[in-house]
Amino acid sequence: MSIHNENKIIAKSAFDAFGGKPLVTKYWDDKKENSIDILSCSDRPYNGITSYSTIGLSSYSIGYKADTVPLRVEIVGACASGVDCFRNIVASCAFNIMNTKFKCYPGVIFENVVKFYMPDCFMKHILFISPFLWDDRLKTLSFEDKKVAWLLAIPISEEEFKYAKDKGSDALEELFEEKQIDIFNLNRKSIL
Repeated sequence: MSIHNENKIIAKSAFDAFGGKPLVTKYWDDKKENSIDILSCSDRPYNGITSYSTIGLSSYSIGYKADTVPLRVEIVGACASGVDCFRNIVASCAFNIMNTKFKCYPGVIFENVVKFYMPDCFMKHILFISPFLWDDRLKTLSFEDKKVAWLLAIPISEEEFKYAKDKGSDALEELFEEKQIDIFNLNRKSIL
């Protein structure tokens, strides 16, 4: 199956999970060498929230295998609709994988991605977890030459980052569940 056809399946899977009216925007890295498409759907999963997904990130290695084929990822996220730079944050996470070969898996944190776009924001970093939004409709996709999993980008504060480094990202996720944080609010107060 060609990359173009795989990306159509990936886009359809994200859109089927999100619903609404899709918009796809192409983002380029600083050197204009690599690009990533970002699908967005407004008022999903709730009014005033926009859902986002990379389309095509899975063409790049994250250094892992599932069974006998490479495991790849697409990044999803959701944020208050008025935060225009969130799609840039998602694109920057993708470029960290594409250009800088960052490893990406549940529990990993990409440092200072939010801070780069919103220096005065309480949230600074991105934590990746298994996606729980969208009623678990984002399932791992199997292609001939790879499997594609989805990771949810969660903005976290500096204090939360330090806690995850000290206690582990699972402990931070448990704390998030206990405190019922608003993952869509980049200006939420840190829970620590």
